[in-house]
Parts: sequence; C-alpha cells; structure tokens
Amino acid sequence: MVSEYRLREANISDLDGLFSIYMDESVNRFLNFELMDKTKFKYLLLDLFVSGQLLIFENDKQILATCLVTRQKRRSNHVATLGTLATHPQFQGQGIGTQFMKALFEKLKDNGIKRVELYVEADNPNAQQFYKKLGFQHEGILKKYFKRPYENHYVDEYIMALMLE
Repeated sequence: MVSEYRLREANISDLDGLFSIYMDESVNRFLNFELMDKTKFKYLLLDLFVSGQLLIFENDKQILATCLVTRQKRRSNHVATLGTLATHPQFQGQGIGTQFMKALFEKLKDNGIKRVELYVEADNPNAQQFYKKLGFQHEGILKKYFKRPYENHYVDEYIMALMLE
C-alpha cells in the first residue's frame, strides 16, 4: 500500500510530533527559540497558533515537516512569510522537504499569494542551498540579526524570496 502525504493545519494534538522536531538539537540550532521541556513548548506552540498558520506535512499520521505561514496585511496581502520551517531529522535528505514546499506553494497560490519570503542564517548553507533549489533568490542581509545563547557571536540573516506567478 502506498502512503499519501497530506498538508494540514496543526492543532494541539500535534504537540508530541512537533516537540520531537523542534526540540531536536540539529533543528533547534536554526530556530528563533531555545530548547525547552514539553510544558514550556506547549505555551510556545499556542503562541505560534495565534501568530500565523502552523502547517504540517504528514504521512500515516507521522509529522514529517512543519512551517509557520504568516500572511501580510493590506497592500501586502499577496505576501506570505515562512518561519520555523523544519523537517524531522529522520526524514531529511529524502526529498520530503521539497515535496512539502511544493504542496505549500500550491496552497499559497490557491489563496492568492504571489510572493513568499523567509529568513535564513548565514551559517546554514544546507538550508540556503535547499531554498535556492526551490527557486528562492537572495534579496538582502540583516547584519548581526541572530544570536544563539551558547555562542559568543552574532550571525547575519539572509532575506530570500520566491515569486509564485
């Protein structure tokens, strides 16, 4: 039997699956929040729910990837910003992230989005390459934008964007 992938909005019952992705040290290093226990993570998850649309990509009830989509307002309501984008470490390098993003782009286009933007750390070449492969272009640099508490330096953040037309 062939399993099907599904893109859907996350809910509180996804707590365990999202916790296992976001609190994996290899993933969390590039997110804008620290490692935490599940109780604290639940509050973070609730905050994500109100700050945008948290989407998950799943297969057989296993969360494979996730992303927060925030649609801009008024004159920029054709723009969506992606954040907390992550693929479960067990499924990285298998094309899951690419399939997720393609499904996400279709959903965004169906909702009138023409421009997708995101930030990526300058010290995350794997993510940069992944986004370039999807068609994102480098648009700018935010100097010393990101600082991990366990490092003594700031990291630049790159702005990347993709036009969906």
